[in-house]
Amino acid sequence: MTARWPDTKITQWIGRYALPLGLAAVFLQLVWRNAGLYPMVFADEWLYSSAARLLPFDKSILPSYLFLGVYRLTNACGPGFLDCARILNAALLVAAAPFIYLTARTVCGRASATVLALAAVLAPISSFTTYFMPETMYFLVFCVFAWVALARASLPPLHYGLATGAVLGLMSGIKVHALFLLPAHLAFMLYLCLARHRNDGWLRRALTMMVMAAVAMVAVRLAIGYAVAGRAGLNLLGNFYGAHATNSASNLDSLLRILPAALVSLKGHMLALALLMSLPLATLVLHLVDARTRAQASPQQRALQVFGVLMLCAAGALTVMFTASIASAGPLEGVRLHQRYYDFTFPLLLLIAAAPLALPAARQGLLLRAVAALPLAALVLYAARVLPAEYSIGLVDSPELAVLKEFPQLLNLTAGLAVLTLAVWTLQRRAGILLFVFFALPLTALNAYRSVGAIQARSQAPNDYDKAAMMTRHYLDRQQTSKLTVAGEGAGLTRALFHIDNPDTLTHDLLPGVPFAREDLAPGRDWVLIVGDHPLPADIKPEVQTAEFALVKVKVDHKPLAKIEFARPDRSLLAKTEGLANPEAWGVWSDGPLVRLHFARPLPQKLNILLRANAFPPNADQEFVLVVGGQRRPFRLSGTAQDRFFQFDTDGAQQLVTIEIPKPVAPRSLGYGTDDRLLGIAFTSLELGTR
Repeated sequence: MTARWPDTKITQWIGRYALPLGLAAVFLQLVWRNAGLYPMVFADEWLYSSAARLLPFDKSILPSYLFLGVYRLTNACGPGFLDCARILNAALLVAAAPFIYLTARTVCGRASATVLALAAVLAPISSFTTYFMPETMYFLVFCVFAWVALARASLPPLHYGLATGAVLGLMSGIKVHALFLLPAHLAFMLYLCLARHRNDGWLRRALTMMVMAAVAMVAVRLAIGYAVAGRAGLNLLGNFYGAHATNSASNLDSLLRILPAALVSLKGHMLALALLMSLPLATLVLHLVDARTRAQASPQQRALQVFGVLMLCAAGALTVMFTASIASAGPLEGVRLHQRYYDFTFPLLLLIAAAPLALPAARQGLLLRAVAALPLAALVLYAARVLPAEYSIGLVDSPELAVLKEFPQLLNLTAGLAVLTLAVWTLQRRAGILLFVFFALPLTALNAYRSVGAIQARSQAPNDYDKAAMMTRHYLDRQQTSKLTVAGEGAGLTRALFHIDNPDTLTHDLLPGVPFAREDLAPGRDWVLIVGDHPLPADIKPEVQTAEFALVKVKVDHKPLAKIEFARPDRSLLAKTEGLANPEAWGVWSDGPLVRLHFARPLPQKLNILLRANAFPPNADQEFVLVVGGQRRPFRLSGTAQDRFFQFDTDGAQQLVTIEIPKPVAPRSLGYGTDDRLLGIAFTSLELGTR
C-alpha cells in the first residue's frame, strides 16, 4: 500500500481550494506584473496586432484566424488594446491549469496534480502573457487537447477521433504549427488501439479514429477560416507559411545541405531538455531499459509517456528543421533555440516524472536507475556550461533558458537541484520524485517567475522609440500617419509602430550612427520620424526636434513614369541587364561586383530613381554607389527591404544605370549552404520618374 496524507478537514479543505485559490493569485499577480509595461515589441507582435485589429481578416498573411477573431475584441479598449490583450492572455494561461490538473489526475494524486498545475503556469511560459502573440491561447488549447486525448481515451473510436481532431482543428486556427502534430496523434491512436484492443478489432478501431481525427481537424480549421476570413480563410497554410512550404518542398535535395545546421540545433535542444527536464527523461529511460518498471506502470501512465514523447518529438523536429532552414540568414540564426515552438509540451513531461508516485512502492535495481540517471546528470552539468556560451538565447525564443542565462545563480540552482534529484532518485526512486514534485519544481518555478518579472520590469520606462511614437501619434492625425515613415534601428521600429497604430505606416532601417541622407526621403511619404543618433542634412528643417528624435515633413518633387518589378522584369523597359542572377519570387540578387541596367529608351533629363532593395549581410554596413552619366550617388542598405531615392540631371541621352557592389560574397564562403553566387544586393523594384 502507498502512504497517504491523513484525511482531516484541513487536508480536505486544502485539496478542494488550493488550486482555485492558487490560480486566482497567479492571475492577479500576472495582471499586476504586466501592467504599465511599455511594449517589448518584435516583428511578430506588430504582425499579429495589425492583422487582428487593423486589417481585414482576408488580408492577413498568417492563417491564425481563431486568434485574430478573438483578439480583435481588444479594439474595444482603444489605445489600451495592449493592456487588454495582456489581461486576456493571463486569463487564458490560468484557464489551462485545470486541464493540466485533470490530465494529471489520471496518473497522480490530488496533491501532486495541484502542484504540477500551478508550477506549469508559474513557469517562464508565463512571459508570453505580456505579448500580443498567440502562444498563450495555443498553450491553453493544447492542454485541452492533451486532456481529451488522455483522459477520454475510453470514448468510442468515432467519438474519440472526432473530439481530438476537432481540438486539433482549433489549435491549427491559432497557430499553423498544430497541423504538424496530426501525424504524431495518428501514431498515438494506433498505439492506443494496439495496447488496449489487440484482440478486439484494433485495426478497425484505429482506422476509424485516425480518419475521423483527420477529417474533424481539417473541417474545423476550414470552418474557422471561412467564418472569420471568407474564402481566403480556406488556405490551410496561409500565404506566409504556404510560400515557405512550397520553397522547401521544391528543394528536398537541400536536406543534406542543411543537415549540419540541423545537428547543431538538435544538440542545443537536447542539452536544454536535459537541463530543464532531467528527471522526466530519466523516468523515460528507466522505462525503456527496465522490463519490471514497464510492467508495473499503469495503462494511463504508459499512454501519457507515449503521447508526451510523440508530441515533443513532432514539435521539436519541426523546430530543428525550421532553424536549420534559416541558418544561412545570419551568423546567429542557426544557434537560436526556438523553444517556444515546443515548450507547451513541458507539463506532460512533468506529469511523466510524477506519475510513479501513484503506484505501489516496488523494489527496483539500483544499477538500472544509475544507468538512466548518471549520463543525464553529466549532461546537466555540461549543458549548464555550454548552452549560455554557444547558443543564442532570448526571452521570446526560449524563456526557460533566458532566465537561467540572465541570472547565473538561478542556473546554478537549477543544475544543482537537477543533479541532487537524480542522485536521490537513483538511491530511492520514490524519495527522488517527492523531492522533485514538492521541493525542486516549486522552488525553481517560483524563482523563474520572479526572474521573468525582473527582466520584464526593465520595460517600465519608455525608451526613445516610445517617446517619439507617442508624440507623433498626438501630433499627426490618422491620415497623416498613413503617409509616415519611421526611420531608426532594429526592433525599435516595430515598437514604435505599436504606439502609432496605423498599418500604413512604414519603417526605414538605419545603421547605428549613420546620418539620415536625402536619399532616405522617399516620394509619396509626407512625413518621416527619425529616431536615434542620425544627423540630418543641413538644409532639412524638422517640424519637431528633440535630443532623441526628429519629425520631418517631406517635400519631394516626383512624377512616376515607369516601374520595374525585378521578380518579373519588363523587357519593354530593360533592353539588357548585367550582373543579376535569375529572378526569384521576391525579386533578384546581384551576382558580382557590378550591376548594369540598360534601358530601352533614354532616361529623362530630370531623372528620379526610387530603388527598393536590401543588402546581403556582409554588405549591410557598406557603401553602394548608383551611377548615371558619370554622376555618383553613394547609399547604404540594411538587411531588410527599404526605399532609396535619387535625383539626377542628365543630358537626355543616358540609357545606363550602374550599381557598384562593395563586397560581393558567396554564401558558401560564409558557411551558409552551397550557393556560389557573389551576392551583394537584393533588388525588389526600381521606379523611374521625373520632376
